[in-house]
Amino acid sequence: MPITERIVIDADPSIKKMLSEISKEYGKTMKDVVCSLIESKYKELQLRKQGEISEYLLNLSLEDLKN
Repeated sequence: MPITERIVIDADPSIKKMLSEISKEYGKTMKDVVCSLIESKYKELQLRKQGEISEYLLNLSLEDLKN
């Protein structure tokens, strides 16, 4: 059984209720909702990491300018 299906099955009843409401509202399966949320959070994480790397590189460039 795929992990997303186990997440839905093992979810707390209140989480299942929320997933059910979201899936009905958007016409998606609970599995699709879980996958979409995971993908969204992963993209957010990647953008944050990219921002941290950009900030680090900018700081390196500023340090080079000072020297």
